[in-house]
Amino acid sequence: MLLLAAAVGISGAFATMGFRSLILAAEQWMYGRSDGLVQIATHLDWWHRLLIPALGGLIAGGLLLGSRKVPGGNKKGGDYMEAIMLGDGNLGVRLSCLRALSSFASVVSGGAIGREGSMVQLAALTGSIAGRWCDLPEPRRRLLVACGAAAGVATAYNAPIAGAVFISEIVLGSVAIESLGPLIVSAVAANIVVGAIWGASPVYQMPQFKIHSGVSTTVFAALGLAAGLLAPVFLTVID
Repeated sequence: MLLLAAAVGISGAFATMGFRSLILAAEQWMYGRSDGLVQIATHLDWWHRLLIPALGGLIAGGLLLGSRKVPGGNKKGGDYMEAIMLGDGNLGVRLSCLRALSSFASVVSGGAIGREGSMVQLAALTGSIAGRWCDLPEPRRRLLVACGAAAGVATAYNAPIAGAVFISEIVLGSVAIESLGPLIVSAVAANIVVGAIWGASPVYQMPQFKIHSGVSTTVFAALGLAAGLLAPVFLTVID
């Protein structure tokens, strides 16, 4: 399983890098630059900023409607979390690709949607394909899908350990070593591949931060306590 997890991590890394490269290439082709949608939008006419997201939304919606006609498009298991928790570890290739294309249309047209979700979904798809190709039993297939998802989170956010722990706690609902081990191997393998090809720079550039006095630490502690007390209230309001 550790060798399979490493292989899924590597394939998941290439899947996510391919999706991201397609987005950058599409932005370069459409707008003549690929330095971020905010910077792109500042150089567009006002009617372009209205028309392009609308057209992108129509294309994305059409692709989602088309995905419902794919066998299994209306059943549980199309999403990687459902495939792991509720399904049998099988993800449809056509369904996943159509949903990724829908996300692609939204992202390149300036829609308020992240590219990370589709990156994780495509990486998880590589785990599902590997599980079917090796004819593994259902629990192992589900674990390989989780390994692919961990690789996707690792490559999307440059956070391999956080990606493995997130999938283990939130998706699998367990931090048992027999499941956490393959997740970490897959996420680290994916991170190594991305670092070797694209470099190991942080995804988000943070300014230098220094604590100048003990008073600041007290304020931070109070802020943490307030957030901890308000978080359950926030969840209750959502429910």
